[in-house]
Amino acid sequence: MSEKNEDKVYLDLKKVPLQTEVQEKKKKRKFILINFSIFMFLIVLGFVFGILFNQALHPVKNVDPTNTFGEIEAVLEKNYLYKNDYEDINTELLDKAFYGMTSFDDDPYTTYLSKQELEEFAESINMDYVGIGIVYTLHDGYGIVERVLVNSPAETAGMLAGDILTAIDGVSVENLTTLQIKEMVTGEVGTTVCISITRDGETMDLDVVRGNVDNSAYAYSYEDFVILNIYSFGESTGSECMSYLDDYTDFSKILIDIRDNTGGYQTAVAEIAGLFIGNDEVYLKQVNSDGQESEALTKCSKTYDNFDKIVILVNEKTASAAEVFTICLKEKLDNVTIVGNTTYGKGVIQSTHYLANGGALKFTSYEWLSPSGVSINQVGITPDIEVKLDDVCYSYYVVMQDGEHYEYDSVSEANKTAQLCLSYLGYDVDRKDGYFDESLQKALNEYQLDCGLEANNSLDKQTYDTLVLDTMSAIYGGYNDYQWAKAIEIISE
Repeated sequence: MSEKNEDKVYLDLKKVPLQTEVQEKKKKRKFILINFSIFMFLIVLGFVFGILFNQALHPVKNVDPTNTFGEIEAVLEKNYLYKNDYEDINTELLDKAFYGMTSFDDDPYTTYLSKQELEEFAESINMDYVGIGIVYTLHDGYGIVERVLVNSPAETAGMLAGDILTAIDGVSVENLTTLQIKEMVTGEVGTTVCISITRDGETMDLDVVRGNVDNSAYAYSYEDFVILNIYSFGESTGSECMSYLDDYTDFSKILIDIRDNTGGYQTAVAEIAGLFIGNDEVYLKQVNSDGQESEALTKCSKTYDNFDKIVILVNEKTASAAEVFTICLKEKLDNVTIVGNTTYGKGVIQSTHYLANGGALKFTSYEWLSPSGVSINQVGITPDIEVKLDDVCYSYYVVMQDGEHYEYDSVSEANKTAQLCLSYLGYDVDRKDGYFDESLQKALNEYQLDCGLEANNSLDKQTYDTLVLDTMSAIYGGYNDYQWAKAIEIISE
């Protein structure tokens, strides 16, 4: 066979023309070169496209060649000592970044909400959850019940406002956080939790069966008038109010207590205000970022026009939606009297933008004005009849340390708190400025003996803690509620 015929031939299985081995090798080299060139082109194209896409999403005037956020994230993810304390350190870092982006010194209401915070935020407004139905506050390691919700598991078990929480299922609550207490109290419907409390110096255990709590309003009759408590403006508050007011259409006077009501949904205000001023009535005006003003109208299915005398009870914690409701009724009706303290003064509205990660952006979107155009932002609503509670109700309770004590002729904030508390509880003191005089010494000795403590002529930590807890318990229990007494007096006239 000649040299020209030494090359082997291959039969292509795809029925293409036969080719020699030399031709095949040349074709392979050409194919590899072309594909390599295409591969390199795609890499460069992808890099350029990535930069352009990132700039489209996050346009900046000067592109920083370094990614500072990614750099911080990488360092902390690898070297942060406490990284394992978090379920997902990356999610934690992202959340912190979002909090920073939405933090403004002149606007405390705009904020990022994580998925869990969003759920808790909605729960707090709607007051709809599985638990026992109490509102409590913490002081120096102990929980004090501010309010027991009506028809709640806690009320059924006999818990009262002013009770001091000492243990949950045998575990002391001393020095626990609010979140830790909440996790211990909440649970599945029908399960039982043992709540240990102290009331009037006596300790008792209450077995509370957990259940669904849905209670943002409550009404009842008292003498010849109706008392309506609105705790929050939630999604179901309007229907709750209607279900109560349907039973009192033959009453002509109503006392609406919205003290400590920090607001809620604008739609709830539209519905509840309409129950008193009518449907399709202007209940507020709102101004957007462009200065454009619009009117918001009430939306309700019925109106209770049987009330010819309305008293609204407010305080310094009455805010936002509760303020909209208060000034709306005051301006639209001529039979409204406002009693209490000047309200909080939140005259702006927030909107919620839900995010893809399950969280939300809550941002200030409007300033709101009363139907007549009055702004209460950072000013509040001044009541027609101003009534203050005892000074101790507005005081900050300092915390005494172990071993700390004060005697005659000393001056301290703890002494001042003790003077305010003793006076509120009915003990005689001559001054409330923090100076330890003879009257404070005498009052302390009397209180110590009444509580079974040693009368030692001094203010020690045990005496101080007991005194503060007793005082807070009395406040939340309604002792010396001058605002309530004045409102009852006015509505009864």
